Amino acid sequence: MEHEDEARRMERDAERMEHESDKVGEQIDDARSDWKAKEQDPSVPGAQPDDADEESSIPGVETDEELLSEEGGP
Repeated sequence: MEHEDEARRMERDAERMEHESDKVGEQIDDARSDWKAKEQDPSVPGAQPDDADEESSIPGVETDEELLSEEGGP
């Protein structure tokens, strides 16, 4: 009998976690849509990236491995 009770409890927990996961996924989708809309609205300060920001690179991020080996980089 204890095993059946434990199995039912675990099923309820799994259903609850699935429901919570769905809610979090919806919140992420809503936030993503909201941000995309703000990026298109010039009246939202800071939502549009500066032209310089789009083209500047950060050392070590998405680095071309062949270029590093030719230049003797880290």
